[in-house]
Amino acid sequence: MKHKLGGGQYGDVYEAAWKRGNITVAVKTLKDDTMALKDFLEEAAIMKEMRHPNLVQLLGVCTREPPFYIITEFMSRGNLLDYLRTGSRDCVPGAVVLMYMATQIASGMSYLESRSFIHRDLAARNCLVGENHLVKVADFGLARLMRDDTYTAHAGAKFPIKWTAPEGLAYNTFSTKSDVWAFGILLWEIATYGMSPYPGVDLADVYHMLEKGYRMECPPGCPAAVYELMRGCWQWSAADRPSFRDIHHALEHMFQDNSITEEVEKQLQEGACPAGTPQMSLKKAGAGGAGAGGAGGEARAVQM
Repeated sequence: MKHKLGGGQYGDVYEAAWKRGNITVAVKTLKDDTMALKDFLEEAAIMKEMRHPNLVQLLGVCTREPPFYIITEFMSRGNLLDYLRTGSRDCVPGAVVLMYMATQIASGMSYLESRSFIHRDLAARNCLVGENHLVKVADFGLARLMRDDTYTAHAGAKFPIKWTAPEGLAYNTFSTKSDVWAFGILLWEIATYGMSPYPGVDLADVYHMLEKGYRMECPPGCPAAVYELMRGCWQWSAADRPSFRDIHHALEHMFQDNSITEEVEKQLQEGACPAGTPQMSLKKAGAGGAGAGGAGGEARAVQM
C-alpha cells in the first residue's frame, strides 16, 4: 500500500500497487466491527455484478482475516465533492464539463435502475473523478437489490439526512426514486461547486421543512431547465419523480447544440480547464434563463 486517500464510516481507503497487473488500485479497509463476513461477501458480490463505464469496478476482495479489503479501480482525481470545491489543477471546471459529469452520473444510475438496484448514498462525495473528466459512481456499501418495489432499512440504520428522500426519513423505505431525490441534491451540489445542501438548516428541521413544501431555491446562474430537473427529483411523492432513464435523456438533450458538444470535446482534449474559463450558456439547448438564487454565501455558481 502507498498513501491514505481518505476515510469514512466503514473504513479507510488507500492507494496501492497491484503487482500482478502492474496497475494502481484503491484498497478499502473495513473496520472490524463494520459487518460480518457473510454480509461483506454479499456486498462484494453486488459490486462484482455491476459493470458499467460510469460505475467504479470491483477488482477483488481479501477475506483471509480481519480487516477485510475491497480492491477497486483507482480514480486519479479523487471524489467529486473535493473536485468541485478545489478545482482541477488549480482551475475551476467550466459549466459544460460539470454538466457532462452530471450526465455520466445519470448514466451510471440509469444502469443501476435497470438492474433494480438502489444505491442509498448517492452524493458528490461518493462519485469519483478520473482523467479527462471521467466520473464514476462509487461506494456501494449500502446498495441493495429490490425484491419488491421498495427496500426497508433495518432498525437503527444511519442515513445522510440532507440527501435522503422524505419516505426514507419517515419510514426507512427506499426505492430507485429515493436515489432520484438524492440525484437532485447532487445536481445542486454541482451547481454550487460543492456547497452543503440546505445551508443554515439544522438536520432536525429538514424533514418538517420539506413536509411543508420547502425546497432549495435555484442557485445563482443556474438555468431554469436544470433547476426544473432538480425540482422534479424533489417531488414529495416518489411516483411523481422522473426515472433515471428520463433524467439521463434530459441531460443529454442539453448537449445537442453543436457549439456545446465542440466545447466539451475541446476541454476533454486539453485534459483540464484553463484558469479563468468563461462560464457557458446552454440557452440554445433549451435551458432558458437563470433563476434567482437562494443558496447564499460566497459559493461559486454555475453559469450554464
